[in-house]
Amino acid sequence: MDADVPLHLLLLVPLLAIIPLILFASRRLTPPESSGVARLPPGPWALPVIGHLHHLAGAIPHQALRDLARRRGPLMLLRFGEVTAVVASSPDAAREILKTHDPAFASRPVGPMSRLWFQGSEGLVFAPFGDAWRQLRKICTQELLSARRVRQDELGRLLRAMASSSPSPSERRPVNLTEIIAAYIADSTVRAIIGSRPFKGRDACLKLFEDMFRMRPGLSLPDLFPSSRLAMLVSREPDRIKRCRREMLQITDTVIQEHRERKAAGEGDAEDEDLVDVLLGLQKKWAPSTR
Repeated sequence: MDADVPLHLLLLVPLLAIIPLILFASRRLTPPESSGVARLPPGPWALPVIGHLHHLAGAIPHQALRDLARRRGPLMLLRFGEVTAVVASSPDAAREILKTHDPAFASRPVGPMSRLWFQGSEGLVFAPFGDAWRQLRKICTQELLSARRVRQDELGRLLRAMASSSPSPSERRPVNLTEIIAAYIADSTVRAIIGSRPFKGRDACLKLFEDMFRMRPGLSLPDLFPSSRLAMLVSREPDRIKRCRREMLQITDTVIQEHRERKAAGEGDAEDEDLVDVLLGLQKKWAPSTR
């Protein structure tokens, strides 16, 4: 070479090569608490936009999650569209979430479809953890969940329905538990809420409950992409939910009106009280001006 390279340039080249390595190492060694990044468990490989949905394609969701947990461990991070979820698949991991850190996980996330269902009246299921939730839980525990006779009767009907649907020993075919359990939940819920007395909208109420229980378990496009207006427009789920909600409100108004008329006529006694009677009594006691 005609001219010698300056010494400071020779020292600068390796320094420039080392700087990226130092930055990378510092990021890896920095505790998540100081960087503001949550410590999340690892997960399987994901695709752009849809995340880990392809791992559930063509399989029953809980079985696909079981297979993933066997390969990835009892605690893994999954992304379904825009929604991030941590899946716990072992007794120890479930105990940490449901018992040790229960207050941190007590509030359920409310997606676009749930907002259409409840529209600000979350009830016990989606109410945030707090005093209102405790009061709702107390009412349900004392009045709804204590109906032991209702549970026993409906459980007997459930077992008989399962036995009648089961194939003979010589025939091997699956039993559709989804249909049977949906009918069981609908029957027991209606009996606990409005009792077993005759009600002119009882059949419509049972059918509506069954439709609602069938709709809730699925993964809807708006819930997977809550920030997308296009997902809300192309999905048929919002219209179905709005229709079911209108029917539910009509049936609820009819039930409340019949209970008020029966109460005004002096019919029934304390033993015949159902959940609607209890709630109407609490409304009269706590907030007479509310509906």
